[in-house]
Amino acid sequence: MSSLHEIANLLTEKDHFFLATHVNPDGDGIGSLLALTLALKAQGKTVWPYLDDPIPDFLDWLPGKELIRYELPKGNHWTAIVLDCGEASRVGDESGAWVAGLSEVIVLDHHEISGTLGTRRYVEITFATAAIVFKLLGLMGVSLDQEIATNLYVAIFSDTGGFRYQQTNAETFSMAKKLIEAGVNPAEVAQRLTENFPLSRFCLLKQALSRLELKASGRVALSYLSNDDYLSCQAKKADSDDFATMFRTIRGVEVSALIKEYQPGEVTVSLRSRGRINVAELAARFGGGGHRFAAGFRFKGKIEDLYKLLAKELEAFFL
Repeated sequence: MSSLHEIANLLTEKDHFFLATHVNPDGDGIGSLLALTLALKAQGKTVWPYLDDPIPDFLDWLPGKELIRYELPKGNHWTAIVLDCGEASRVGDESGAWVAGLSEVIVLDHHEISGTLGTRRYVEITFATAAIVFKLLGLMGVSLDQEIATNLYVAIFSDTGGFRYQQTNAETFSMAKKLIEAGVNPAEVAQRLTENFPLSRFCLLKQALSRLELKASGRVALSYLSNDDYLSCQAKKADSDDFATMFRTIRGVEVSALIKEYQPGEVTVSLRSRGRINVAELAARFGGGGHRFAAGFRFKGKIEDLYKLLAKELEAFFL
C-alpha cells in the first residue's frame, strides 16, 4: 500500500486527473470527489470528475457540482483517482473497465473490505473517505476555502450519520472544527441533509414499512422495495437512502437490510449493523463491500429469490 506522502507527491507531479466514486453515490463519495476536484483545479490541474449515476437531489447544491461529468473522457493519459471504493465494478460497468485499463489508478478508501483495484492504494479504516482527502490536501499544501471545506464537511456528516455512528471520534470533531473555521455553516448543512426530503421518499418509506419483517427473535430487520414501488411513488433511486439505517434503530435489532429493485432485475442491497455482525463480510460473499457497520452489494435476479436467500444468511448469524 502506498503512503499518503507518496500519493501527495504524485498528485503534484501529474497534470490530468480522472476522479470517480462508486455507483449510487452518497455524501462521502460525492463530497470527497468534489473537494479533491476543486483543490486540484486550484493548482492548475485538468480534472474530469465523473459519476456513473446522477447526483442525488439532496446533494445537488454542493459547491462544484456543475463540474461533474457523466461521460468518459477521451485518451488514456489520465491518472485516475477512485474515492470511497476499491473495486472497478463499483465505479460502473463501462467506466470501471475503462478505469482498470489505465496505467495509473489511485484508490483512496476507508472501507474494511475495499477490493483490489489500483496501482497505488491507500486504505485507512476511519470514519469517512473525506478524512483521508482532508489529510491529503494538508500534505499537498492546499488551503481550505469555503467550497472545499463544505464538501468535506458534508462528506463527514453523511458517513458519520450526523456525528452519531460508532467510528465518530475526537479526530472527527477536530476536522469538523477546522472546516467550520474555513467557512462551513453547520446548521445549513444539517438542514439540507436531514430536513429536505421529497414526498416520494415518504411514499417509499410507507411501502418498505408495510413489508418490514423482524426475524431471529427480533434481531434481524428485513424489507424490500420493488420497481413498481419506485414507479408508483414517482421516486428516484436516492429517495430510499438510509431506510436500512432507520430499521436498525428498532429496539433489539442487531442487523438490518433493505432490498431495492430500482430497475427490473437489477437489485441493490443495503446492510446495516450495530457492530457485533460484520456486514461487510456478508456483502463480500455477494461481490460487494463496505465496513462492519454499513455495506452493500448488487444482485441480478428476482427480489423473491434474493429475499429468501438473504433472510437465511442473516438468521444464520444468530443460530
